[in-house]
Amino acid sequence: MAPKVDKIKKYLRIWGILVTNSFRTQMSTSLGSTGYLIGKLLRFAFFLVYLLAIFQHVPRLEEYNVAEVVLFFMTFNLIDVGSQFLFRGMYGIKYLIEEGDFDKILTQPAHPLFRISSMNVDLLDLLTLIPILAVTCFTVTKLTHTVTGKDFFAYLFLLLNGMVISYAFHVIMGSLSVRTQEMEGAIWIYRDVMTLGRFPVSIYTDALRLLFVTAFPIGIMISFPSQALMGLLSWWGGVYAVLLSTMFHLAAQKFWKNTLKEYTSISS
Repeated sequence: MAPKVDKIKKYLRIWGILVTNSFRTQMSTSLGSTGYLIGKLLRFAFFLVYLLAIFQHVPRLEEYNVAEVVLFFMTFNLIDVGSQFLFRGMYGIKYLIEEGDFDKILTQPAHPLFRISSMNVDLLDLLTLIPILAVTCFTVTKLTHTVTGKDFFAYLFLLLNGMVISYAFHVIMGSLSVRTQEMEGAIWIYRDVMTLGRFPVSIYTDALRLLFVTAFPIGIMISFPSQALMGLLSWWGGVYAVLLSTMFHLAAQKFWKNTLKEYTSISS
C-alpha cells in the first residue's frame, strides 16, 4: 500500500511543478491570456443566449424543455473545459518531436502520457468553470424532475466516465501525431463532432444516434450524464457507458504502446 501512496505523491509533485511552469508561461503573456479567457466566456454566453432565443419560439426540443436542454449544454461545457484543462498538453506532441524533446520525455521515469498531457495545464480554464458551475446549479433548480442524491451521484460518476472517454480520444490523437507528425486535422474533427453534443443526441437521425453511442460516443459523454440527473437513464445504460469507456481506454492505451514500439526517434 505504501509504495502506491508514494507513487501518487510523486505524480502529484510532478503535476504541481508542470502546473506552476505553465502558469508562469501564461503570466509572461498576461494580456493575450486575458483576451483568450474573455473570448471563451463570451462564446459561452452567446451560445447560452442563442439557446434561450430558440425557446422564445418553440416550447420544447424533442421531449426536452428549456431547462433540460440548457443542462445538456452545461454538461458539454464541463466535459470540454475539463478535458482542455487536463489533457491540452497532448496537442503539443508534434512540437515535442520536432524539437527533439519527445525522446527525452520517453527516457524520464514519469509515465510519458502523464508527462505530456500535463505539460500545458491551463489554469485559466478553471476560471471559466466558475460561471459554468453557477449556471449548472441554477439550471438544476429549474428542472421539473426532483433531483435525488442517487441522481446527483450518477451524474458525477458519468461525468468522470465521459472524461475517461475524452482522455482516450486525446491519447489516440497523440498516437496519430507520433505516427504521422500531423495532428491539426484530427483535433478539429474531434472538437467539431464534440460540439454536436451540446444538444440531446435524440434530435439527430437514427444513423447519427447510433454513431454517437458507439464509435464516437458523445452521447455517452454528454447526454447520458444529463439524462441520469433527470432520472431518465436506465441502469443498463449506465453499465453500457462504463463498459464502452473501459473499451475505449484499453484500445487507446494499446494503440499508444504499439505506436511507441514503431517510433524510431527524430534522429533516425
